[in-house]
Amino acid sequence: MFKYKSILMLGIGGVSMHQLALACKKSGVMVFGYDLKRSAYTDAIESEKIPFTTHFKKEFLQVEACVKTAAIKDDNKYVVALKKLGVPIIDRAVFLGEISREFKCVIAVAGTHGKSTTASLIYEILRAAGKKVSSHIGADVFAPRFEFGDEYLVVEACEFNKSFLSIYPDIAVITNVEAEHMDSYKSMFNLRLAFKSFSNRAKIRFAFDEKSTHFLGKNAYFVPITKAKISPKLKGEYNLKNISLALAVANYLKIDEKSTLKVINSFVGVPRRYEYIGQIGKQKAYIDYAHHPSELKAFISTFLSENPNGTIVFQPHTYSRTKLLLKDFLSVLSGVKNLIIFKEYPAREKRAAGLTAHELFDLVKVQNKSVRYCASASGLARLVLGKGNLAFVGAGDINTIAHRLVEKF
Repeated sequence: MFKYKSILMLGIGGVSMHQLALACKKSGVMVFGYDLKRSAYTDAIESEKIPFTTHFKKEFLQVEACVKTAAIKDDNKYVVALKKLGVPIIDRAVFLGEISREFKCVIAVAGTHGKSTTASLIYEILRAAGKKVSSHIGADVFAPRFEFGDEYLVVEACEFNKSFLSIYPDIAVITNVEAEHMDSYKSMFNLRLAFKSFSNRAKIRFAFDEKSTHFLGKNAYFVPITKAKISPKLKGEYNLKNISLALAVANYLKIDEKSTLKVINSFVGVPRRYEYIGQIGKQKAYIDYAHHPSELKAFISTFLSENPNGTIVFQPHTYSRTKLLLKDFLSVLSGVKNLIIFKEYPAREKRAAGLTAHELFDLVKVQNKSVRYCASASGLARLVLGKGNLAFVGAGDINTIAHRLVEKF
C-alpha cells in the first residue's frame, strides 16, 4: 500500500506518530524515528527494532519520505537537510488521511471535548462484536490494533491546524464545537466552517444534540441523551453524551444491543480521564486531561461533588489558549476553594504567544484569595500534603509529576 520503502518520522514520541510508525513497520516499510526526548512510546518503537535517536544522524537522511508532526518546525535540522535532498516531507495528518483510505469504513470522531472517550467506546463496541477493527486514537486504548485490511478504522480527528480535513470519513461523529485552537482559526465562523467541511465529507453524520452543533444543519443526525437502561462506570454527565453517540453509531451499524450495552457498562474509560493513580500519603490522587474551560468546569463539578474538600491542581496548556480563553478560565477557576495553579506546559509555543500560568494566577487571585501558585514538583509536594483528595488536571506533564508524587509518598 505504501509507495515509500523507507520513512523518517519526526516527532515519533507521541501517541499518534508511534502508532503510525508501528503500522508502517508491520507493513514492511523501513522506519527511522526522531524526537527531542525519550518516552514510553519511543521505548515501544525501539522494542520493535525501529532505529530511534534524539539528535541528528546523517544516516537517517537515507529515506524516500519524511513524516512530521506540527511540533517539528521548518528550521529543524532534519527538515532543512531533507528539503535540500529533495525528499518529500509529509504532514502527519495528511499521512494519516492517506493510509485511512486502505479501510472499507472510516469512523472519525471530532469535537472540542470527548473525542478520545467516544472513539474508544466505538472501537471497543466493534471489537467486542467480533468486527475486524483498527484504531487511531489520541489516548492509549485497551488491546490497540492497527491492521491494514481491517474492515473498520476508528480514528480520532483533531481540529488543530485543520488536520481533520485530511481525513475522508464514511461516518463522522461530532461531540461538540466550542472555541478552541483559536490561534489557528481566529473566529468561531472559521471554526464552524471547518467542522461543516469535515462533516460534509461523510456519508452519515452524527452530532450530539446541543446548541454548539446545530449549525451543522439538517444533514446531521442529532443524538440526544440515551434512554437505554445502562449502568456505566464512567462518571459525569459529559460521559453520558459520549455514550449516547457511541450507541447511535452501534445502532446504525446494527451491532447487537446486548453486546453493546455490556461494553458500555464495563468500560472504565481512557487514561487521564478522572483516573485514580494511587495515594499521596493518605490522600487519593486522580489525574484528568481537562485543559479547556468547559472541560475544567465539568470535571471540577464532578470531582468536588464526590470530594467536597478536595484540591484541584491545574496546569495551563499553551500560552495562547490561556490568553484567548482567559475570560472563561477566570469564570471557572475563581470559584474553586482549594486551587493550585501549576507552571504552564508550553507545548509547541513560545512565551510571546500569550499568558503564563503565573499571569493567570494573578488574575484569578483578584476574585479567589485562596488560590496558590507553584512552579516546581518539590514545591507542589509541600502544598498538597494533607489537603484532601487531589486532582491533577491538564494536558501537559502534570500527570507525570502526579505519578512521581504517588511513588515518593
